[in-house]
Amino acid sequence: MRQLFNSRLWAAFGLLIVTGIFLAFLSCDDCLGRSDETGSISKDVEKNIEMVAVATTFRQSEGWRIENGRTVGEASVLLDDGRDVFIAADTPAENNCTNIGTNSSCVFLANMFGDSVMWFALTDTNGEKPTRILELPSLIDMLDSGSRGVLANGWIVRLANGVKKTCGESTGTLREFINDYSPDKSMTKLNLIDDQVDEVVCIG
Repeated sequence: MRQLFNSRLWAAFGLLIVTGIFLAFLSCDDCLGRSDETGSISKDVEKNIEMVAVATTFRQSEGWRIENGRTVGEASVLLDDGRDVFIAADTPAENNCTNIGTNSSCVFLANMFGDSVMWFALTDTNGEKPTRILELPSLIDMLDSGSRGVLANGWIVRLANGVKKTCGESTGTLREFINDYSPDKSMTKLNLIDDQVDEVVCIG
């Protein structure tokens, strides 16, 4: 009888332990990859521009918009170099383009992971050669031994070897130019053919 009682007691303890583990597992959002953040893109994604081109057409689902820095709905953009890029819902984004519905009036800039858009921005075409050069804010810093640059708006761009410094006076090195003319006394010219900055111009 005592042995039977002990067996039942241990069985009850075992059942309680298994039940507790099962309930804890069900309440764990991350155990099965069901966290709210799983599958989504971090809001702190780097605004590293790896793809840039004039947007020939921008197609969007009904009700598409950017809300709180993320897209609501899906969209796709056809670029002037023939690439067709899909933009998933809930992608970090910013829109500085006056009319995205007008063909070839916006430039598309994006941080990519393979074929997936991690972050993107739309901005108006500008300057004397809108399909070849995009004028951007001042260059305020350099990264990776000068191969990338940080703009005043937080965007990160590729820098060409030997960036041209256009000013009415001798500017020295690019670092010296940045020290003298950032954050609001220069503009940065992004070449839309080779997707990198090849000139900075002082404006003050």
